[in-house]
Amino acid sequence: MLAHLASPWPFAAPALPLSAIGRGAPAIGTSVPIALPRKPDFPVYIVESDRNLRIGLTRDLTAARFAARPFSTAEDLGAALPELAPGCVLVDIAAARCRPEGLREGAGAEALRFPTILLFSDLEEQDAVAAVRLGAADLLRRPVPLDELIAALRRAAPKVRQLGTRRAAERAKAAVDTLTPRQRQVMECMMLGLSNKDMARTLGISFRTVEMHRARLQHRLSVGSLTELLTLAWSARGADADWAASER
Repeated sequence: MLAHLASPWPFAAPALPLSAIGRGAPAIGTSVPIALPRKPDFPVYIVESDRNLRIGLTRDLTAARFAARPFSTAEDLGAALPELAPGCVLVDIAAARCRPEGLREGAGAEALRFPTILLFSDLEEQDAVAAVRLGAADLLRRPVPLDELIAALRRAAPKVRQLGTRRAAERAKAAVDTLTPRQRQVMECMMLGLSNKDMARTLGISFRTVEMHRARLQHRLSVGSLTELLTLAWSARGADADWAASER
């Protein structure tokens, strides 16, 4: 059982006493700075069979500015995995040991590998093997103080960012792979910074044909500007480089 769930909501703000309302009110026309809410940190996918623990942990991590999403079983998470944004998985090692593939494999080519924080009560040899197989980002003994859990999530943040970058590169590569050979040539010329006139001369086509290919490129890749197109193109090239390195 997580210890922090037995204590009151740790992030609740004290109520403003009625006697304080109206004190120190700014003069009419005075600009009052407004504190905008901070964007939530990366998603945390909680796998917890106990309903009360699941609700309490989701509440506490949401209050700590994580985008917490609960699941009752590893199978539920595995089914949703292909559609989920990159994040960190929080799961008891017993559930991970029973069905580790649920956390590591989604459906088809969209399978992702999420950084995983494993909770345990007693760490046995088979638990350690499961942790290694899952590529655990951290191991935490129950009961887990909330501050230790948050610190572990912060440590996993670089792995979540790497996952997001890799996923974006894979999607960019999939989009670029749909281009015709001529469209890819035009895109590569754009990556070299060539003007339309230079592209026409290099490829032996007319200026008007270059313009046509550029317009079709933006439509095919669903981008609205040259900057977006080049960002996608370089990301796809990075995915190609990663794939080539993994084959060596």
